[in-house]
Amino acid sequence: MAKTAFITGGNGITGSAILEYLVQNTTDREWKKFVVTSRSPFKTTVSDPRIEFIALDFTKDATELSSAMRGVCADVTHAYFSSYVHKDDFAELNKANEALFQNFIDALLPVAPKLENCTLQTGGKYYNVHLHPVPSPAREEDPRLGRHEDNFYFPQENILAERQRGQAWGWNVIRPEAIIGYTSKPNGMNSALTYALYFLICKELGHDAPMPTNQRYWSGTDDCSDAELIAEFTIWASTNPKCANQAFNIVNGDHLTWRYLWPRLAERLGAKASVNHEFKKPVPDEGVPQQEFSLAEWSKDKRPVWDKMCEAAGVPEAKATFDAGTWAYQDWVFQRSWSATLSMSKARKFGWQGYKDSYDSITDAFAKFKELKQIP
Repeated sequence: MAKTAFITGGNGITGSAILEYLVQNTTDREWKKFVVTSRSPFKTTVSDPRIEFIALDFTKDATELSSAMRGVCADVTHAYFSSYVHKDDFAELNKANEALFQNFIDALLPVAPKLENCTLQTGGKYYNVHLHPVPSPAREEDPRLGRHEDNFYFPQENILAERQRGQAWGWNVIRPEAIIGYTSKPNGMNSALTYALYFLICKELGHDAPMPTNQRYWSGTDDCSDAELIAEFTIWASTNPKCANQAFNIVNGDHLTWRYLWPRLAERLGAKASVNHEFKKPVPDEGVPQQEFSLAEWSKDKRPVWDKMCEAAGVPEAKATFDAGTWAYQDWVFQRSWSATLSMSKARKFGWQGYKDSYDSITDAFAKFKELKQIP
């Protein structure tokens, strides 16, 4: 029987990528409907009569949500959760996102009697790679580090396993690293977009574009996850019976060193950065955050430069992209003085063969930003 997908976070990087993958790679005999939801007005780069949008806010009570979902979710066989709510305070962030997923699944289960699989996207932060050095590459079977209340991925995964226990449907957890991709309208948590803003402004000013990090992160080993690859993997795992009730890492499959990748990315957009960048600060101890300079501070007076560039290039609509720059988030990433990668061994053992070159992943995103007139 043809399947029906329920995709949350339809305006997000991975939610939109899952929808685009299904539209572009499946027939109506395989998938008959794609129910997409988001809190904000939905916008997509694809068109398909199988798409049905419903505005839902998963911060609301599960009973209220079920009433709104009852008709549209009756045929749902595969649910994909990639929603997120941001809070500046970590304690509030963790509570809010735990509740977000609990409301989602408790609203879905009573109204989706045909459910076969529920897939939750978490990420590398499950391993606490964002807080301190951890065993690398991180593996799915590694014990949890840190306190339950400090990492909302722990309770989200617990809730999923608890709700599935004794049921006919199965679950998957998908754990990507830094996600590279695009959306129809620029939004937060998009590293590639922030790189593009930085490189283009530096080019306009005639300045070099050094990476605002430290020697350890600059010369260490890193990885990332292409949104289109995540989408392909998510559909593969969630429809593969032998993958039922399993958590999987998903990264591009290569490893990168920023010292060599950063200058190549800068050059792609006409900026300059040297592989032999000289740091003014000493090498930090591993685990001690340090940054040569702050992107958030650097960006404070750059809006007029960006607006002028967009006007001169004939794409005034790209001015709004500046507001999507995740300057503080990139500071948080670039201040790491440790390497953290995710192992793909488990996925390979289950039969996954997907791969994406990380340079291509980021530069493909640059090209898409231009196509969508998000950058000049």
